[in-house]
Amino acid sequence: MKVLLATQYVIPHEGGLCTHLVDLMAGLQGLGHQVRLVHGGLARMSAFGRVVRMIAALGRRDSYVSRSMGVFLQRLGALFQEQIDEFAPEVIHCHDPFSASAAAEVGGAGAIPIVETVHGPALYEAQMGICGPRYLEFILRCERRAFASAKRLIAVDSGQAAILRNDYDVDPSRIAVIFNSVNVAEVRRLASARLPQCPREPYFLVPRRLVPKTGVGYAIEALARMPNKTVGLVIAGQGSMRGELEQLAASLGVAERTQFLGSVPRLQLLPLFPHALGILVPSVPSNGVVEATSLAVMEAMACGSVAIASGIGGLAELIADGQTGLLVPPADPEALAKAMTKVMDDQPFRQRILEAAKRKVESDYDAAAWLARVVAVYEQCLAG
Repeated sequence: MKVLLATQYVIPHEGGLCTHLVDLMAGLQGLGHQVRLVHGGLARMSAFGRVVRMIAALGRRDSYVSRSMGVFLQRLGALFQEQIDEFAPEVIHCHDPFSASAAAEVGGAGAIPIVETVHGPALYEAQMGICGPRYLEFILRCERRAFASAKRLIAVDSGQAAILRNDYDVDPSRIAVIFNSVNVAEVRRLASARLPQCPREPYFLVPRRLVPKTGVGYAIEALARMPNKTVGLVIAGQGSMRGELEQLAASLGVAERTQFLGSVPRLQLLPLFPHALGILVPSVPSNGVVEATSLAVMEAMACGSVAIASGIGGLAELIADGQTGLLVPPADPEALAKAMTKVMDDQPFRQRILEAAKRKVESDYDAAAWLARVVAVYEQCLAG
């Protein structure tokens, strides 16, 4: 089968979407399929073109962003057309509404079934930033076109499927819920590498972007509430809240025990997992965005660290509380501190969690089973 994968983002980049796509491409090729990738049309915009659009928008950011994204879709469309003419894909698999919208607009693409994996609602995500009404309307149009044009939609958890049904009136028969996955053997191989940097142990690891929805501040507050004052917190991620979070750690008296690593490439991040007491994913709902299935949780299960996460969205679907990890109420640092203390102090409990999580990730979240489900969606599209 010839499969054309697509995303608006440049590959490689740091983050779960990149890992998802790289694993998907490698997995499909390993099964004997021919695969190509369309990506990063936005990065191909010229500096001259950006200046022209800024002038045309009279300096208004909302107008400029909307115009730029319109050009971006045209660029993506041209990239699609090149691959359709040269590669003749049987299926186009997009991973965001912008690439799916561009694919739907390309002449001839209507004969090629489009599959879109919905990793999260782009409109809700945009509302967390400083976005004007024109850009939000642009996103909404793209999402509507993408969801209407895709022959099948893959939701990475039940929450994304509910958004498709309830907010966009997508027929449930067109939706397949397929959780994200990890290549367990590869994760373990990468995690066994020598630590590139050696945080002071014992520590809990927070591999999260520093934005409101990831709830990193609650992890810092939880650290301050723990009775054990030797444990530290290692935060791997960058974002707009870094200064605010550093001030929070200082105000709570835990600055010396809180290490901000900034943005860490996956090859350097995974070796930190097995040395951590636990992996914290303290997400909170933000502007309608609820955490989907987290690769960090699956990676923790795969390489021998306890996942402690908020009991919301896809996190609550991934983790069986007290069995394969721990779930706590969102925005509750006291509950998070108790869970961290339990994992640190109760070694038999910790070991039971690790063993059960290992079995769960191997049976349900490994890449082989995930690939089989994705390929089945392709085959359903081709069978009509």
